[in-house]
Amino acid sequence: MKGTLARKSLQTATILVLRLITLAATLVMLTRLLGPAVYGQFASAASCAIVLGTLSTFGSGYVLLKHASGHLDAAVDIWRYAWPLTCIVGSLLFVFYVTVGRGLIGGELTWQLWAIIGATELLLTPLTTLASFALQAAEKVPLSQWIQWFPLGLRVLAVPPCYMLHGPDRLETYVGLQFLASLMGAATGWWIARGYVSLDWRPRLATRDELKEGGTYAAMLLVATNPTEIDKIAAVRQVGATDAGIYVAGSRIMGAVVLPVLAMLLTAQPRLFRHAREQDRNARTLIRTMFALAAGWGILSGILLLLIAPLLPWILGAEFSRTAQLVRWMALATPFTSLRLATGSVLVALGHPLERMGFETLGIILMLIAILTLTPWWGVMGLVAAVILSDLVMAMTGLVLVARCIRPTQPALPQAPPG
Repeated sequence: MKGTLARKSLQTATILVLRLITLAATLVMLTRLLGPAVYGQFASAASCAIVLGTLSTFGSGYVLLKHASGHLDAAVDIWRYAWPLTCIVGSLLFVFYVTVGRGLIGGELTWQLWAIIGATELLLTPLTTLASFALQAAEKVPLSQWIQWFPLGLRVLAVPPCYMLHGPDRLETYVGLQFLASLMGAATGWWIARGYVSLDWRPRLATRDELKEGGTYAAMLLVATNPTEIDKIAAVRQVGATDAGIYVAGSRIMGAVVLPVLAMLLTAQPRLFRHAREQDRNARTLIRTMFALAAGWGILSGILLLLIAPLLPWILGAEFSRTAQLVRWMALATPFTSLRLATGSVLVALGHPLERMGFETLGIILMLIAILTLTPWWGVMGLVAAVILSDLVMAMTGLVLVARCIRPTQPALPQAPPG
């Protein structure tokens, strides 16, 4: 089991390494293109869209994965309600994002930029994600990650032409090209997925049970994404646009080095869904192996951050020199971040999404309190401290919850007959 998991994780990790290189290249080019202040405002707006985008599918991707893993015929029926529901919910979220979201986050970006970012993250990206879930159900995990990487790869190509422009035209052009890249990525993802899973495009209404089950997953995804993005959303208001840009650059680097953990989680996820009702020894061994790998990579990620920190001013540009100091402190969080991701995935696969929501909601509340309390005194370092504290609490709480879920139940001893 360990060998199979490691081998399949390696295949998925190959795609995720490509994704890591892509994200790193985009980060480097964008920071140099925009500078800290503009990059900070763009990153906050994008993070807000990413968080809301978790609701666009209304959990239908996880419903598809749960019911279609090993039974692909179920994917056909679920897809019929999943894609129109994503379009409807995504459109409603788009209106909310451009109106209410822009007012809450603040900054100087125009509503037109918010609209294009919203269309990209609330409509196109969720539809691509649905196709990825269909491929995961068919146990084509590496391919599912490839179709999620493809639009990111196209976004890299969108940056170089913007260097020929000046001032606000740079960001406006990049956001427009990013939208086109996501549109091409979504179309390509659907075309690839149809080769492995029958995608019936005749729309139907979701049943009450499907909406109830999907709503639970949607709420879980919203809560799960917040620990990764909420600090970036709050950064502009709490520490200003320039410091927000410096912080977000470091935070994205930390997230990138933890990315290989997702390879292992994605590879094991279909198998965990199948084991959800069994609770046998093999399932518990798989879970312990996942935690050991997650903790080990988290420690290695922290060491890697310490090693690359001195190079960041040269890589990102002199304006981001303070990012190097922040990244050294962020290295403390990587083991806890890896374990948080692992415990969350295990709880969902074992059929306990509410438990995941519980410990991540606790972490979000703790993070918000820490951000509001510490940033007035410590500035941008208050954001770093809030992330370390919340990830530590979430990781430890998640481990306790998983231990309770996989604890073998002892059968009751038969009673001796009277007399």
